Amino acid sequence: MSRDAMRSGGHAREFGNQATDIECLFTQIISTVRAMRPPSVLVDVKLCASADCINECFEVCRSVRGADAPLSIVEDTKRPVIDTARCTGCLLCVRACPAGALRVSNVEDTRRGTRTEQGRTASEDTPGTDYRPYEVASDYAPFDESRTIFARVYNDETFPFFGMNEFAGAEQALARHMTGYDRFTHELAMAAWKIHNLLRDPHSDIDRARREMSAPRRRARATPDELTRMVKRAALFLGGALVGVARVDRRWLYTGDRRGRSYGVPKSINRVVVVAVEMDYDAISTSPSFAASAETGRCYSVMTFIEVELAAFIRRLGYVAIPCGNEIALSVPVAIDAGLGQYGRHGLLITKEFGSRVHIANVLTDAPLVPDSPDRRFCESVTRFCEVCEKCARLCPSQSIAYGRERSWTGKTVSNNSGVKKWYINPETCYGFWIRNGSDCANCIRSCPYNKPNNVLHRVVLWVTQHLPWLDRVIVKMDDIVGFGRQRPSSALWKRLRPR
Repeated sequence: MSRDAMRSGGHAREFGNQATDIECLFTQIISTVRAMRPPSVLVDVKLCASADCINECFEVCRSVRGADAPLSIVEDTKRPVIDTARCTGCLLCVRACPAGALRVSNVEDTRRGTRTEQGRTASEDTPGTDYRPYEVASDYAPFDESRTIFARVYNDETFPFFGMNEFAGAEQALARHMTGYDRFTHELAMAAWKIHNLLRDPHSDIDRARREMSAPRRRARATPDELTRMVKRAALFLGGALVGVARVDRRWLYTGDRRGRSYGVPKSINRVVVVAVEMDYDAISTSPSFAASAETGRCYSVMTFIEVELAAFIRRLGYVAIPCGNEIALSVPVAIDAGLGQYGRHGLLITKEFGSRVHIANVLTDAPLVPDSPDRRFCESVTRFCEVCEKCARLCPSQSIAYGRERSWTGKTVSNNSGVKKWYINPETCYGFWIRNGSDCANCIRSCPYNKPNNVLHRVVLWVTQHLPWLDRVIVKMDDIVGFGRQRPSSALWKRLRPR
């Protein structure tokens, strides 16, 4: 069981959707081909004030290239001309021209709406829809972080594993000298958490946000579409695998921290940027070994890095930003609202690209970002598939995952976030296995049929689950026959990472 789990139509239309997908693919191919060419510089003769200028463009080009300068001045017109065969596209001439007469072709105009990383057209300014692929009880009460397993370990003396962190059984596991439970990998797992453990201070971030909200701010001149595009690209640049934006649903904000102290997120904070970090397939395939645990720690530290850097970037654009980690808000429902995926039987987020093999980073902000929407067809297909699969439940060491088609409204322990219709896991028995294992467990992620490398086979299976749901049981059976989801030895991971 993962940490995130414990926290929380006609043929014509179908043909139209396929045609749109083909058009998007064609557009991406054309854009890629264009991007392979260096940008070319064009001269706007209407703006070129050749009689008044002192040929700054020529001087800067010659200062770099000397006698081989690709830009020259035509004697008759006194205007610049550029030899595109020799121009390297450094664009110094464009920056030097005081009249703005030199412009760049073959470069995306950031003032136009372009297709965003989530596949919708940003210039349409389409708000997130009201569709949500889950049901919430009318009397639902926001959850308090002090009720999570990770808080009860330190503040609830009635908890069977009070005072025992998840690595409490590590030394006992090491003493058995079992494959996958060696000293090297254990110490790597512990070290992998270092950045995450150093930089987590949500109250300080919220206090900073309050101060910045009352101070004058100089904001970037950008439309909501442009701002959204910049923030998403920054998230991907910093290491995210997927990114989406949602309106803040305050039902998913914790009422207090692990000690019960109120977070008090200002109401003007109305957007959340959700970033998914991909977990290494080979590492997770070794679960419940120390290698899988090391991958979890690594991803949490990467999440922390992305959140801190992305929040800093948003602040530089003139807006308030609060990195969340797994504090402040429930990550899975927030990620669903941002269009990244759907709840699975194991309580985790299942994404199209990586299944549940992701960890989730969140940044709260008051920037007017354009929200994304859940993919209805995908979300409905996930629920249908989970109804018949039960593979994560079968392979859960502590049998903490519910069986059966029917979902419920309440969990079995105070650590369940009751009031949402879903399959509830038992976080207490799950954590008990962690203690005995000497580290956390990711068998539910490892065994999930959605957990495959994002290749052609994976995408074919996705298409089948969405369009031919009567084959879901066949897919589960084939998954078992082929051997997907079985534990793999750590040697496969280390072989891939062998130094030269």
